[in-house]
Amino acid sequence: MSGKLQASVTVVINSIAQAKKAQGIRVFNLSVGEPKLMTPEIVRQAAIKFVEKGDIPYPSPAGEPKLRKLATDWMNAKYATSYTADECIIVTGGKFGIYLLLEYLCGQNSPLKTNPTDTVGVLIPAPYWVSYPAITKIMNGKPIIINTTEAGEWKLTPEILKASYTPDCKIMMLNNAANPTGVLYSRAELKALMDTAHELGLTVISDEVYSGLVYTDDEYVSCGSFTEYKDNIIVVQSTSKTFAMTGWRLGYVLANKDIITTLSALSTQSTTGVSLICQHGAIAAFENADEIVAEINSAMKHRRDIFLNAFKEYFGLELPVPKAALYVWTSLESLGIHGINDEEFCIKLLEEANVAAVPGSGFGQAGYVRLSFGAGEDDLVGGVKALADFVKQLNK
Repeated sequence: MSGKLQASVTVVINSIAQAKKAQGIRVFNLSVGEPKLMTPEIVRQAAIKFVEKGDIPYPSPAGEPKLRKLATDWMNAKYATSYTADECIIVTGGKFGIYLLLEYLCGQNSPLKTNPTDTVGVLIPAPYWVSYPAITKIMNGKPIIINTTEAGEWKLTPEILKASYTPDCKIMMLNNAANPTGVLYSRAELKALMDTAHELGLTVISDEVYSGLVYTDDEYVSCGSFTEYKDNIIVVQSTSKTFAMTGWRLGYVLANKDIITTLSALSTQSTTGVSLICQHGAIAAFENADEIVAEINSAMKHRRDIFLNAFKEYFGLELPVPKAALYVWTSLESLGIHGINDEEFCIKLLEEANVAAVPGSGFGQAGYVRLSFGAGEDDLVGGVKALADFVKQLNK
């Protein structure tokens, strides 16, 4: 790994906001990517019940067998995948799943390399989640950024993918539903991308952690449902957004058995697996998944609508309605902001107006800003009002 490692911009902004709050300052936190809800009581009680047993040994590196089966059964039933429990590993959050995958697939013993000294190219559509390029670099991979456009709804197409491909490209990252744009791919769009990825010999890492937060009647399509390409598609999932379990740090990876075995071995040399307390909470989450997912989805859809209505009230704007995820993704220009770049704007906004937002440059798209509607209603309305007041002052 070379160069200076930078912290996640979303974590940095959120940390500054939390530090301000610790000083007693009222902060409208529109930066954090989580549904600010209580973890469902049935999940909390399951964890407490397990703790009260008192016997909490080391976990299995691959995860509790019951949880692995529940997770794969849920994916198979909900998204038409075909995984078995031994094609699943429980990991310390979806982010760590991606970390382990890139450690293996970009590393010296990668099955994707012809020679151990080769550098693995990782195709990453922009706007991207901030950690994809950073983790790739940590693992000595080569991030190859694919630019998409607002006019094209920020979507990757087979044509764009082919134009960006070079022989050293071995992996394609895909985030559906997408952070930060809220983009949702149709089945036909994903099928075309999976066909093209197969044609180019790419392994697809499909980040599907927002699958439970879709607010329209559009079908959520898992890349894992294209079973004809099962050996070349890896799905990363999480309980964080779907079950409001962000701080529990529990995700899972679905892939062929060889990959799962290797990730399990890597886990033994890193985390030694996921806390059994968290796993028992997750077991309860999956056992009550339909009810929990419906409640969280409904709450976040309600907050999305409140957020958009606040922009209409305070900015006179009708922003595009996000179909999924937790974010409004918009240009500074659309908010009437000129003469300042997105990073400077977000820092001044936090310092002077106590509103936390994330600059688009952190997602590979300068001139934009990501605003989360995962916070409570008071934060959403108060945050947009404070944002509007700040913009007015800025433009004086």
